[in-house]
Amino acid sequence: MKFNKTILYKIFFSVLFIIFLFYFVRPKEIVEAFAQAKISWILISFLLLPLNLFLQFLRWKSFVVTINKNVPNSEIIKSILYSFSYSIFTPARLGEIGRAFHISNSKKDELIVLAFYEKFFTFSSLLFFVLLSLGFFKNNLYFLGVFVLIPIIFRSKSLGKIIPYIRKYKQILKEVNILKVFLISMIFVFVYIFQFYLILNAFKNVQFFRSIFMISLVIFFNSLPITLSGLGIRELLSVYFFKDLGVSPGSATSAAFIIFCINILIPTFIGFILHLVPKKINKNI
Repeated sequence: MKFNKTILYKIFFSVLFIIFLFYFVRPKEIVEAFAQAKISWILISFLLLPLNLFLQFLRWKSFVVTINKNVPNSEIIKSILYSFSYSIFTPARLGEIGRAFHISNSKKDELIVLAFYEKFFTFSSLLFFVLLSLGFFKNNLYFLGVFVLIPIIFRSKSLGKIIPYIRKYKQILKEVNILKVFLISMIFVFVYIFQFYLILNAFKNVQFFRSIFMISLVIFFNSLPITLSGLGIRELLSVYFFKDLGVSPGSATSAAFIIFCINILIPTFIGFILHLVPKKINKNI
């Protein structure tokens, strides 16, 4: 019951933010922006989706093999796609934790802990880009945040020991290669930002480095757990931040929706299709 109420709240806020969005951007502006978009830029961004998914595969595999080295690559890939069909309905894409339930011959509680740890690296990598961007474009003091964040990331195993529930999994966490996972996460976040940059260029030529700064802010604040998959918030944030790049509200909204379709809706659709395929997984608790 509590879960259902949470979903209803997220749906309510999603609709509310969409209505609020249309207060600033007329639907006609969005349609006109779509009509004038340069398809070649969008196509290039779309072609980076396999790389995006491959990086997610490499990172999740790095965690899974710490407890089961014999898991087939195909199963790891499917678990990621399954998780998309869960995360689209959850704030901050917490449904991605569901990938833990699609790995066979492994203890689910251990995989759940590793899935949360994986989310930590995604968030930390994004925060790294945000702090770096703020340091370059706003105030050098933000660079101090980078120097604080790095030790936290590389000492995260030790920090996990002070959390009561996590403490009993310290031996599993010990097997995680932090440097490898962090580098993969950094590349993954950059690819996502670069895809967004390419899509913005479909509507207006924008300056690369300043775009990276603005896009990282949009993605970061969009991770706030308010609406379903950031629906409505991502578009509003894009309108607000991209105006400094000279991007019109209609184009900003269109770009935000396209990146959502490429990186979330398409893998989610594949995940839903996989749910229709009969599967057999041994569930160990």
